[in-house]
Amino acid sequence: MQSGDFGERLITVAGLLRVQLPPEMVVTEPSAIAALIRLWNAQVMARPSVVARCRTTADVQAAVRAARSAGMPLSVLGGGHDWSGSAVRDGGLLVDISTMRQVTVEGAEARVAGGATVSDVLDAARPHGHAAAVGTVSSVGFAGLTLGGGYGTLIGVAGLGVDNLLSAEVVLADGRVVTADPQHEPDLFWALRGGGGNFGVVTELRTRLHPFATVTSGTIAFGWDQARSVLLGWRKVMASADDALDVMFGAMHTPAGLVLYTTPAWAGDPGDAARQIAQIRALGAPVLDDVDRRALADTVHALDDMFPHGGNYHLGSQIVPPLTDDVIDAFVRSAEAMPATCVLNVHHSHGAATRVPVTETAYAYRDEHLVVEIIGAWFDGDGAAESAWVQDAERRLGRHALPGGWANLLARGDQRARNAYGINTSRLLAVKSHYDPDGVFTAIPLPD
Repeated sequence: MQSGDFGERLITVAGLLRVQLPPEMVVTEPSAIAALIRLWNAQVMARPSVVARCRTTADVQAAVRAARSAGMPLSVLGGGHDWSGSAVRDGGLLVDISTMRQVTVEGAEARVAGGATVSDVLDAARPHGHAAAVGTVSSVGFAGLTLGGGYGTLIGVAGLGVDNLLSAEVVLADGRVVTADPQHEPDLFWALRGGGGNFGVVTELRTRLHPFATVTSGTIAFGWDQARSVLLGWRKVMASADDALDVMFGAMHTPAGLVLYTTPAWAGDPGDAARQIAQIRALGAPVLDDVDRRALADTVHALDDMFPHGGNYHLGSQIVPPLTDDVIDAFVRSAEAMPATCVLNVHHSHGAATRVPVTETAYAYRDEHLVVEIIGAWFDGDGAAESAWVQDAERRLGRHALPGGWANLLARGDQRARNAYGINTSRLLAVKSHYDPDGVFTAIPLPD
């Protein structure tokens, strides 16, 4: 694009927006944009040329139509973690819905605006005795997490986030608004559940809630000399565990040294909680034991300080089958090479999430599996050592991984996206071609 053409497009799109939106909602001054766009991952350096700060679905419609009329690329910024930079396109129009965070609880359902975070939803549901299915860190965007699959503490009893989506309001590439649910736009509804925001701007979704506002949860950590034996014990316990017991695990450095941590959560009969948690304590000799009856929202908030907004991050991931000896070895070796500010975190897909037919939603991983998050983080320097470790750990675990990967944790251009949707790929791409033939929306990677 020639600079003159770009200047004309910028003038055109800004003019169109200012006809529809109040002046303060249209930002074009570079320094103002730089101050406004402070992403979770400070490593994302792309900057839009104009920002539309949307407050309503009508605002989003105006922004999408303006971008299309001016021939300017657009992207969408929600309220959570844009680790790979997909929410910002250099020189484009940013549709900023981060202030659209309203959550309305209606019985065992919640209406959630597109910019709301996991925290917004859990905090709104808590007084009603309910919780949502997704979330282990409260600052993650609820819509993006849900539509990309949606792992969470209640996965065994409530399934994935996509399994709890009831409907979605979507602004399409031509500016039209549709509601997708099982009766209306059923193909779009199917594709949203795993294909993420690749079909339009999701301005509101309706999700099922569950009566688990309070659970027995916390952290039990073990010294690293116990890591292999604890993981072998974890495998044995989880092979016959009740759906209501979820036990994430991981590795992190502490002032006392490297630890293998577990985060058990029991969402079953409170009277059985002590016995259930005792199974995890018995895996070794804990160096930290902080489990109690507490609000699920508080459990999720407890991890916020580990991943602060505006930090430096390089994320990797692998999806592996249930914990084999080879996977344990790869995990342990990766942790032992891990820089001090980095973390390994492992989600366990089990129970209700594994009983949904693979073709019912676009999300294709329905057998029991583990999602290993490889989180490179640093405060100072260029992050070269941390990024190298992420890549090494991803390769080491990749030798034992399933094809593809969780698209929410794949960067643009990652070739694993070709296999991320399995037998659902052809249908997903057909829906994409129908609803977004020009490829306007690129929220998470899709197959080529």
